[in-house]
Amino acid sequence: MPVSEVPRILKRAEQYVKQTKFKEALALYDQAIRLEPKNPEGWSQRAGAKIEMERYAEAVTDCDQALLLNPNHSDAWARKALALSQLEQFVPALAAAIRATTLNANDATAWYVKGICLEETGKSEEAEIAYAKSLELEILLDIKAEKDRVGR
Repeated sequence: MPVSEVPRILKRAEQYVKQTKFKEALALYDQAIRLEPKNPEGWSQRAGAKIEMERYAEAVTDCDQALLLNPNHSDAWARKALALSQLEQFVPALAAAIRATTLNANDATAWYVKGICLEETGKSEEAEIAYAKSLELEILLDIKAEKDRVGR
């Protein structure tokens, strides 16, 4: 199968994740990574599936691989932050969340994880700011989704 098929494979895998068909999704992510191992998107998306499956340590490993390939991959940083926070490694999770929100200030999940990590490390006031930013972004995303749904 040619490398040009990787985007289609990743899209199909993402659909399987949404349907909670993780075995199928992982098989496709593995295929995409075999075809194009230097594409950070395959590693990052596979990490997302592993987070959904509560395989957090494996997700961190996949995020690290994605970040070796592209140190500015904001989704990989956000997923790493989420996985580390689930492993209760709040200090490195906070560092990853800060990097994620620096690279993509509109990532509501990264802001939320940042809030959790700040709270867990005793920085309650900063946590409230991060939570507020996350909520603001979620509201904006909901408004956009509603506009898209009704056709503007």
